[in-house]
Amino acid sequence: MKTAIIARLGILSAFWFCLLTSSSVAQIYTITDLGTLPGGTYSAAIAVNSFGQVAGYSDGPPTQHAILWSKTHGMLDLGTLFSGGPSWAAGINDLGHVTGGSWIDDFNNAAFLWTPAQGLQDIVAVLDGQGGLSISNFNIVVGSTTVEPPEAFVWTKDGGELNLNTTLGGLGSVASGVNDRGQVVGYFDSEDGSFHAYIWSVQSGLKDLGEGQASAINIFENVVGVNAAGHAFLWEKNKGMGDLGTLAGDDSSDATAINFWGQVVGTSTLNPNSRAFLWTAETGMLDLNTLIPTGSGWILQSATGINIFGQIVGNGQINGQPHGFLLTLRRPVGKLSSTVP
Repeated sequence: MKTAIIARLGILSAFWFCLLTSSSVAQIYTITDLGTLPGGTYSAAIAVNSFGQVAGYSDGPPTQHAILWSKTHGMLDLGTLFSGGPSWAAGINDLGHVTGGSWIDDFNNAAFLWTPAQGLQDIVAVLDGQGGLSISNFNIVVGSTTVEPPEAFVWTKDGGELNLNTTLGGLGSVASGVNDRGQVVGYFDSEDGSFHAYIWSVQSGLKDLGEGQASAINIFENVVGVNAAGHAFLWEKNKGMGDLGTLAGDDSSDATAINFWGQVVGTSTLNPNSRAFLWTAETGMLDLNTLIPTGSGWILQSATGINIFGQIVGNGQINGQPHGFLLTLRRPVGKLSSTVP
């Protein structure tokens, strides 16, 4: 299947450029409502893999559970490690393996790895921490293990848990993203009390990217997050940290994911309202609400993941109900329609 993915990349690159730079395109995406678990009232989409599978969570009696959504099978309840408590999913890889967190008791949670063959596996005790936040295609899981102060961890099947907190300064840290080269990003508390974004790997150690919090990294070592000014940033090896700004009139933004092509998604906010955005080098920051069918009933409030084919997941309101969504590129209308395969 990866061969098929690679074969489509050249076509997709040209397709993206035409879509996002043409004023003749009325609607760029179709939108899919992920729905909820039976009896549920809300859902959230947090990450998407190359095959359009989505990880997140949904409520449903009696409590919130981690979910895996696919076009073929709909929403699958991944359960919880201990009955009675909630669980949540935050990362998914191209194998369909999922990571997140699951309640153990009133004082403890656990980071988990879910696979189709083995189900939910407890991999790291995280106390009140967030659990697993990202997973690579080689099943490297990263996340945080406590709340005050948070402690970044890296987990592998062969090596178990590696706590990064001491390496990152010992004052508190979070690991929020990992790529297939084993490079980890996140943020740590510096001695002056500010957060600093970082890249860490076994081979290269720690690289301080400056004030901010990093959320995700792609295979080319491009990093996104939020800077000290409260704006989304894109850090590139030869350019440093670039401010992506905000949508018109908004006062803050946060970049949460970046794909193979360097396309960035996140949230731009003018309190108390927020809007999901897509940023590309060609177009700058675009409000995703302007790129979906009019009259859809959706308000797209945040974008949390983007895959190699430009599919975007996030969260919003559909007719007033909080649901996760999946955006998929559609054939453009107007003069470009004859040029798109």
